[in-house]
Amino acid sequence: MPDLPDVRRRWQSIGRSWPIVAAASFGLVSAIVAWLAVSAWEERLAKAKFYNIAGDYAQTLQNGLDDYLRKLLAVRALYEASIDIDANEFAVFTDQILAGQTEKMRVIWCPYVTRAERAAFEREQIEAGLADYAIKSWRASGTPPLSPERDEYFPVLYSTFASKATATFGMDLNSEPVRSRAIQYARDNDVVATAQDVMLRNPIAGSRLGFIYIAPVYRVGVPLDTQEQRHDNIRGVLVASFQTKAVIDSILAKAALPQSVSIYVYRSDDGAHAMPIYWRAAVGADQPVAAKSLAELAGLNYWSGPVKAGNANWKLVVVPEQEGLISYYRAWLAFFAVLFVFSAVVAYMWASLRHALRLESANSRILTLAQTDLLTDLANRRAFMKRLTAAFNASARGAPPFAVLYLDIDDFKDVNDTLGHAMGDLLLKQVVERLKTLVGSGHFVARFGGDEFAILVCDVRDPHVVGELAARIRKSLGEPFTIDHHRLRITSSIGISVYSSDLSGPEDMLVQADLALYGAKDEGRNCYRFHSRDLDRKVHERVRVADELRAALEHRELELYYQPQVALATGRIMGLEALIRWNHKTRGLLTPAAFIPIAERTGAALAIGSWVFEEACRQLKLWHVEGIAPQVLAVNVSGVQLKGSAELEREVAGALTRFGIDPGRLELELTESVLMEATQRHKTTLENLRQLGTKIAIDDFGTGYSSLKYLTTYPVNRLKLAQEFVFRVTVDYRNAAVVRAAIRLAHELGLEVIAEGVETEAQMRFLIGAGCEHAQGYYFSRPVTAERTTELLREGVIRPEAGELRRTKTNVA
Repeated sequence: MPDLPDVRRRWQSIGRSWPIVAAASFGLVSAIVAWLAVSAWEERLAKAKFYNIAGDYAQTLQNGLDDYLRKLLAVRALYEASIDIDANEFAVFTDQILAGQTEKMRVIWCPYVTRAERAAFEREQIEAGLADYAIKSWRASGTPPLSPERDEYFPVLYSTFASKATATFGMDLNSEPVRSRAIQYARDNDVVATAQDVMLRNPIAGSRLGFIYIAPVYRVGVPLDTQEQRHDNIRGVLVASFQTKAVIDSILAKAALPQSVSIYVYRSDDGAHAMPIYWRAAVGADQPVAAKSLAELAGLNYWSGPVKAGNANWKLVVVPEQEGLISYYRAWLAFFAVLFVFSAVVAYMWASLRHALRLESANSRILTLAQTDLLTDLANRRAFMKRLTAAFNASARGAPPFAVLYLDIDDFKDVNDTLGHAMGDLLLKQVVERLKTLVGSGHFVARFGGDEFAILVCDVRDPHVVGELAARIRKSLGEPFTIDHHRLRITSSIGISVYSSDLSGPEDMLVQADLALYGAKDEGRNCYRFHSRDLDRKVHERVRVADELRAALEHRELELYYQPQVALATGRIMGLEALIRWNHKTRGLLTPAAFIPIAERTGAALAIGSWVFEEACRQLKLWHVEGIAPQVLAVNVSGVQLKGSAELEREVAGALTRFGIDPGRLELELTESVLMEATQRHKTTLENLRQLGTKIAIDDFGTGYSSLKYLTTYPVNRLKLAQEFVFRVTVDYRNAAVVRAAIRLAHELGLEVIAEGVETEAQMRFLIGAGCEHAQGYYFSRPVTAERTTELLREGVIRPEAGELRRTKTNVA
């Protein structure tokens, strides 16, 4: 039997060693846990980095393909703007468009030639200097034979590669099945079609596999609404050819992207066993891999996404290098660090501290992101309001006053619409750099979103100092910007609010700066304005008018007046334009200029527009019952109504249905400024309204953001020549020339034309001589009430007395 002291010592030894065993066990467990946690983090981090790289490759490839497509569309725009393009014009324009990329992209022009036109066409080209020119069948190599008789040809006439590929002249792209199918699809659907897996003819490098874009070009000024019309009115096709590997290599080479990944591009319509149309291996031999084998090659570690080349769908697959995504060195480092911890308490403290630091870093990052604009790294609205509140409280306690500048870029939307949002983002970054240079470190700059910026100017003892700063900002931002070889000019508008002790809070300062900015916009933009009591008064006046306007709808104070539209040759009333008036209880009869802008800003324009449709259709129905209804009743549509496109369609259709009105008698008038802000969705709305049977007219033609594109993009029936031009046709030859040109253009496009604001017999006679058939204005009749309009319709004809009337604004919508 062992002695009691020995047993006691044994238990004491075990008791002393227990903390060591516990510490070792805890350290081992902690090391394993640390390894698992860090490896999981490394895996997420590596995969996220890889996915970002893959996404960058996809975006770079898509942007490059889209850029080449835009170049082709730019050449197509040249043909759409001109009746005839010769070889020199083609060469000069394409050299500017391609700008040194002729080796990557080849553009050719293939006119449409019928069987009957073939001989004359060949003879014409020979006479133009193309010796032995003849229409030949397409061949990838060798001497192409003469083309047999066909119903239609698309022979090569111009080429950006002409000096090296003269044998291609006259080769009929319609003779090769793949190209022929793409040509027919592009022609019948008015789209850019893509022909894939075609052999490209290259006299230097030989035939190469590639793809081509085919863009149809139609005759100018002809209808293209149906497939038959597009088929009959084809003028030719523009073709852009690309060697697949060369063009993708060129696109990817322009971006500084990591080379540690393999790239594969497949056609989406190919099967799982199809080989890629492009590949680039990160390491090892450059060999293609079938789509089915990618999962076996890379396991789950690969990324895929769609890419569009014209109307062709591709799939981009990105695979990491063979060594794999993760090295796990951080995980092993954590494992050995924790493993060698001798004390459970020290190990616990170390792990706790590490965890706390992670949380602190994450919270700090979240806090930074919550107060930072991601695009420019400036403070955002939330951070600015914190700084503004602190400055306001300090000034209230006696600190020096300060000021707030509220700035935005004039017409910044035009930059995004014409050059793309990516170019807009680059422009904003350069704007920020100039602002930082001008403002300096003593003040606080923030971006509120879009193109809006706010600047907190500290220690403002003299308001003139703030004005000088605003002037410098305006001048600096007015200097040209150079971005990606584009030279851009912008202007800015600035509103300024200076601290005053009678302000109730920092929010009031921001509201004042915002109101001052609106004042700068109203005064023509590209300027700065201080907030003033007069500006406050204007704002309160707008609010009061808005309240009264809402009450006017309820109290039936609105009324429609009608101005006749007459045939110039006979004086017969052909139509009417409905013009709203407000019978104000204290200010009398108000024209739209006094209240429509306020209605659009306050949201009342939608309700007013709905009332106008309802009232116009009701009155048109009454005239129809009496048998004196005009051929057309024109109603103005505001930009606010067009933006609520779905509601606009329902209102028009509902009003026509309720009153049983022939849709062809209702004409919707939109100004060019409204069409300027229209999007594809709004274009669909106008097309739906046309399909409903209503007519579409462009009001005040020539005074807004004029563009002949409106006449081809939107389904327009009639142009209304602006009064500003008509008024001076008899005293200013330039106005007369503009009016004659607009009338001829309308007739060429098959559009009706009506002149607004006719006030004298001389103006009427000029319009008759220029070919204008209809007009409206004070010379015939002012806008009159429905009762007086009924009398005029019963008479049917307006015969004004000779002699000029006093100049007055005639067509107030």
